[in-house]
Amino acid sequence: MPFLVYFAPTLLCGSLVTAAVLIPLIVAANLVRRLVSDAGIPAHLPWAGVGPNSGRLSRARANLTSIFGLKRLLDQGYTEYSKKGQAYVLPHILTGPEVVLPLSQARWLVEQPDSVMSQTEVNRQFLEADHTFLHPNIVREPVHPQVIQRELTHRLDSFADDILEELNDCFIANWGTDTENWKEVHIYETMLDTISRLSTRVFVGKSLCQNKGFLKSARNFDRNVVVSAAGLNLLPGFLKPLFGPILTIYDYLQYKTLAKFVLPSIRERLASVNEKEKLPLYDDKKPNDYIQWAIDHAQAHWDPTELTDTVIARRLACLCFAAIQSSVISLTNTIFDLASSPHCAEWLDAMRDQVVALVAAEAEAEEGGEERARSAWGSKASLARATRVDSALRESMRLNGFVARGIMKMVTAPGGCVLPDGTSLPRGTKVGVQAYSVHRDEEIYGEAERYDVFRFVSPSSSSSPSSSSSSGEASLSLSGSDESDEGASRRRRGGQGKSNKGQPQALVSTSLTFLAFSHGPNAW
Repeated sequence: MPFLVYFAPTLLCGSLVTAAVLIPLIVAANLVRRLVSDAGIPAHLPWAGVGPNSGRLSRARANLTSIFGLKRLLDQGYTEYSKKGQAYVLPHILTGPEVVLPLSQARWLVEQPDSVMSQTEVNRQFLEADHTFLHPNIVREPVHPQVIQRELTHRLDSFADDILEELNDCFIANWGTDTENWKEVHIYETMLDTISRLSTRVFVGKSLCQNKGFLKSARNFDRNVVVSAAGLNLLPGFLKPLFGPILTIYDYLQYKTLAKFVLPSIRERLASVNEKEKLPLYDDKKPNDYIQWAIDHAQAHWDPTELTDTVIARRLACLCFAAIQSSVISLTNTIFDLASSPHCAEWLDAMRDQVVALVAAEAEAEEGGEERARSAWGSKASLARATRVDSALRESMRLNGFVARGIMKMVTAPGGCVLPDGTSLPRGTKVGVQAYSVHRDEEIYGEAERYDVFRFVSPSSSSSPSSSSSSGEASLSLSGSDESDEGASRRRRGGQGKSNKGQPQALVSTSLTFLAFSHGPNAW
């Protein structure tokens, strides 16, 4: 016994020292392997940043370049290969090499079913979802996008008044109402507060969306998921199950705090459910929020664990992550783009004039008058008519999008897949179309490096109710929309607009030349 008492601390210390030495060495060896690996990609495909005599050393240099020079590699690959209709390999030390297809093959990529290529698998790997997403069900079957698309999209009108009320409260709290004196505001922080409250107002109702403890835990969880995923990404696969719980402990603690606020409501709802009877999908007597939608979905699901408070709460935490950060970044960039221009006041006047005119037109058409018209602005059709606001957002996302690769999928077919040019790719290969260089291509977007606020406003919009506004016309002319040639005008908009006359698009919709948040059925 004395022998064990003496040597146990020594053995423990020795094990810790050995681990402290070996783990960094293993991580370093894993990164070196990534630097030189070709990931099984066919040798005939050229690599961006690698000369014609590609070898391990050349690939290593290109992978190192991707750390701080990814945009340069994207431009090089786009100019030398994509614009010539050729696929190439984009090196990336963190996520691995990616096969980038030319824009002419984007439609083919979008049309590939999940059984052949899956965008979900790319997201799963990037976010290390097996370790960061709290429950295996969320990794196996991310049902909340289906629930949101089916429920929120169909019920958007019913949230208009709540969103307007919450938005007004957020701006008063964060920006104030003083129109005489300047006030310094932190854009990202105020947008984070605003989007967090708007999202959670829809998901869980008014009481929680204004609860500071709940909002803080949701934001902290959202922001740290990517950080934890980046840390896990450095490890080789066999170490992730061991260190995953350690690197995600902060995320789990934030979830536990968030769960304290939502679990009582979830348990109350579940207690009222009669498990012998399937509740109807649409029932006005039931609460209209994500918790109820998730319960309705779970009742028809084959897996009984979906109808547990833990799974529903954890899905809600992951949904907050998906809903908040991308919107916050996009709106923050848009505000900076607008405010940094000497034409900011004119642009804002033009957007405001259009919205006021459209609300007035709604009021004339609605029996309830102006208040009823304001409520109607929650519908997608009404939002789509605000083309100038849409264009300001779209143009900012074109220039400052938070994703460099517009479409990215992973080959999931067991036998791999064959590209349109005949190249055979093994399972696990990432294949995509990049957005960064497409959005800056002068042949697609005239004056591509300039923030042209009304670039995406079609000339046909001059027939809108707001076209009579003198300030609106003045502001539109500042963006260069006085081009008389329809072809030149369409080139300013990236070739968009001709097929959509008379049919307003959903707010900030995607296309094969506008890939700010992917394109196709998996667009964010």
